Amino acid sequence: MIFGTFARSAEEELVSGDAYLIKEIEDGWLIALVDGLGHGIAAREASLKALSIIDAYVSEYGPQVDLRDALRLCHNGLAGTRGAAIGLCHLDLKDCIWSSLIVGNVTLFVFSDERLSPIPAAGIVGYRVPKIVHVAKWPYYAGDTLVLHSDGVKEDYSMDFPVGDGGVSVRQAAELIGKKYGVKTDDATIIIGR
Repeated sequence: MIFGTFARSAEEELVSGDAYLIKEIEDGWLIALVDGLGHGIAAREASLKALSIIDAYVSEYGPQVDLRDALRLCHNGLAGTRGAAIGLCHLDLKDCIWSSLIVGNVTLFVFSDERLSPIPAAGIVGYRVPKIVHVAKWPYYAGDTLVLHSDGVKEDYSMDFPVGDGGVSVRQAAELIGKKYGVKTDDATIIIGR
């Protein structure tokens, strides 16, 4: 897979409270997007702490990653911070399966034969998450396009332009959507993978 990203802070903020991780693991990928509550330094601290926890967990468990365990570790680790919304996605290329888990205002789409969008659980990681969080799973097909973004990107965009294979690159697509649909008063991050 090839990934493209766009990230920027809210107007008048020096740092973004959004952070992301794209990590190649044995037979696949782990993609994480963390949106620390609010803006600025405290939001950034929460998002970076969550990414540090996720990265350490994925480095230890690799393809045996359990998204619920990663969420539990983040929830415990973010106690006492502002908390965060978190989107996790695991692509298992060996078994051709997408898995995702989302808590809070992070949006994930996979454009395959149809547009797939798992429903996020309500909550704030580090403060309150449901006892049971659903891990959505569906088949992966070569050519699928992943879109993962924070709530700083309006959801009324369309992917009416071709990405890859003669169209715009994933980096260009992320930039096009981020610049056109990013909310200026919020941190905005978008990850596109194909």
